[in-house]
Amino acid sequence: MEWMNFVLEIFKLTLPALAVFLVTYYVLKQFFDNEYQKRLVDQKKESVGLITPAKMQAYERMILYLERINPSVLLVRLTTANQTAAQLKTELLHAINDEFNHNIAQQLYLSPQAWKLIRIVKEQLLQIVHQCYHDIDADAPAVDLSRAILDNMIRNEEVPTDKAIDFLKKEFKLIFD
Repeated sequence: MEWMNFVLEIFKLTLPALAVFLVTYYVLKQFFDNEYQKRLVDQKKESVGLITPAKMQAYERMILYLERINPSVLLVRLTTANQTAAQLKTELLHAINDEFNHNIAQQLYLSPQAWKLIRIVKEQLLQIVHQCYHDIDADAPAVDLSRAILDNMIRNEEVPTDKAIDFLKKEFKLIFD
């Protein structure tokens, strides 16, 4: 009997202590979980605050890139007197690739679709230059290559850079409006 009283007394003391421990554990766990969530939200807000300007700048830079590689802009900028079609072709290909390589890091801030479209436009322009160059004599004046490229744009009734710029503008509005 005495043994039974001893166990009962221990039970009376440990049961409330166990209840207090469980309630304290639960309250502290909830508190630390809430603090962790608050810190995550704060970190996300901070990173969004840092990334948003970079994303906006990436869209600006890629539109600028597309404007700079627009065939009519490139041809005006790169065509000179006494230049051959071969020389102009080399300069066009060089300018398109250099501009692209200069902006390659912007893919971090663009959607995969936007970056893919920019790569496609670059390749289309390179193909157009190659195709138009093969349609004329290599020793022809650069003006002949310029005319062939512009005729190609008119014949196809589209400029790849214009379509990409429209896409980037629409995507920008979806993200930032």
